[in-house]
Amino acid sequence: MEQKNNSDHVLNTVRSIVYHLNDVNWVKMTQKIMALPINNVKLLDDITNIIFDRALKRQNYTHIYAQMCARLINDSKFNNLIATGTEITFQKVLLKKVPKKCLSGVLNNFLFDFQKRSICNCRFIGVLFKNGAFPEKYILKCIGDLGKEKNDNNYELQMHCLCIILQSVGLILSKTSYDLNKKINKLVSSMENHGMSSTLKCLIKKLKIMNSKGWMDEGNCF
Repeated sequence: MEQKNNSDHVLNTVRSIVYHLNDVNWVKMTQKIMALPINNVKLLDDITNIIFDRALKRQNYTHIYAQMCARLINDSKFNNLIATGTEITFQKVLLKKVPKKCLSGVLNNFLFDFQKRSICNCRFIGVLFKNGAFPEKYILKCIGDLGKEKNDNNYELQMHCLCIILQSVGLILSKTSYDLNKKINKLVSSMENHGMSSTLKCLIKKLKIMNSKGWMDEGNCF
């Protein structure tokens, strides 16, 4: 009973923290989470659910939640806080929550919510990768999947998600052997599609400029 009460207290504290998270207090709030007595896998799983769910609901702050998670992952003491002898880490628990297919989910009547969560998920993993907290093989898989041409109703959303990820990870990938020019050129050529929204065209133009400038200008155009 005492352990349950302690767990409830920790979860309520986490809910309060993530509910009020913003770009001013996120470092302080992250430190508060690090200080919590998280001593079992179930509790860690519940905490991860709370953070990730909130990250997808607050579209304008998704990158802040990703920065928080990256800080938690990169802190070796917190990331490995579960009892010695297990291989459970905060990073592994979080990666199980993050869809490896960026458009995964149940497409129902709430189309706007599906689109919003897909874009937020891509922004989330992009910022995680940018902060060294998301494996390169997964980010390349996401880019590859999103770059495949499809003739369905999700194609524009697919391109939008691809732009969101590239905007976050372009600087790092530009320093590897990955051919970003090929990906950007393909996006630019897709602008000939007369049905493309002005928002997506804005994103593609922004990526083209960022790529030409060596990815030093990482401004947003969402």
